[in-house]
Amino acid sequence: MTKLTLTNLTRQYGTAKAIDGINLTVEEGEFLTLLGPSGCGKSTTLSAIAGLDRPTEGSITFGDRILFDSKSDTYLPPEARGFGVVFQSYALWPHLSVEDNVGMSLKLRKIGAAERKKRIAEALELVELGPFAKRYPGELSGGQQQRVALARAIVFRPPLLLLDEPLSNLDAQLRQQARVWLKEIQRELGLTTIYVTHDQDEALAMSDRIVVMRKGKVVQLGTPEQIYAAPEHPFSATFIGNANRIEVNGGNTHASGECVVMLNDGQQVKAITPEPQLSQGQQILTVRTHKISCEPLPDATELAVNFGAESYLGNHYEQVAKVADTALRLTLDKPMPVGPGKIWLRHEDAIVFGPEQ
Repeated sequence: MTKLTLTNLTRQYGTAKAIDGINLTVEEGEFLTLLGPSGCGKSTTLSAIAGLDRPTEGSITFGDRILFDSKSDTYLPPEARGFGVVFQSYALWPHLSVEDNVGMSLKLRKIGAAERKKRIAEALELVELGPFAKRYPGELSGGQQQRVALARAIVFRPPLLLLDEPLSNLDAQLRQQARVWLKEIQRELGLTTIYVTHDQDEALAMSDRIVVMRKGKVVQLGTPEQIYAAPEHPFSATFIGNANRIEVNGGNTHASGECVVMLNDGQQVKAITPEPQLSQGQQILTVRTHKISCEPLPDATELAVNFGAESYLGNHYEQVAKVADTALRLTLDKPMPVGPGKIWLRHEDAIVFGPEQ
């Protein structure tokens, strides 16, 4: 099996590290997403894999090929790696037709005319643009141009497909449609794919595994279900999915992972923690907006709050409830009256982390 392996990969600009000692293995046929906010290092990591940016330290291997190694001063340029790359900008040649844009990579590889025509037709059918082969980019919508860019990246059958926020220029409805056909194409071709995005919905919907990145480091790696349901870091808990973050005072941790923490107003919360041992002092409690109940629940913590303004968002309301000088966001079917009230938290929905390093 052909695996991509990053070992202690670092990219430094002056004193700043854009990526800082990343270790990562991507399995053959996997759809792996690099997820994080702007400036976290995800695009720099993708550029290093593509060969568009030379790392400072570490190594990159693809199967038995060494793409980069700082110790031996090995560095393969992008054209020697042969990966398919799709950027946020479509980067189509406006003076070339759709089929000529798609076929350019085959022409550069000196593929014969008959084989080239066959592969172009296959790639355009995959992205559902067969009837548009003779058109020019200026005659296409943004979504269609993005499909041409994808067809161009897959037409030469690359061993690795690299996608850098390819859907960010599309409107919300087109993005949802594009997620589906992009994932279907990836599965049909069995392409090992690395996808960069800051959109958590895209990451959750499309990925086999997600790499959550922050400040050039990997915060958590796991399946979408693992990342969402069992965050290992407060950043994972709050960046993916709507979650509240509350400063609390730590307490004793039981062997089961259960703990009791105290809010700044003295109210106690029964919670769980992935930490082996919580120290006394300030901790971070996270709870997702839809996990807060305004109706009593068995064996749940009851908290006194003050309900504030609500917002109507179509299929639900979002309302603020203030507790211990912290504004909690709640996702509700119907809003609560403004003023004093109560909420309930199940201990398995309240996750406590130690102070961030």
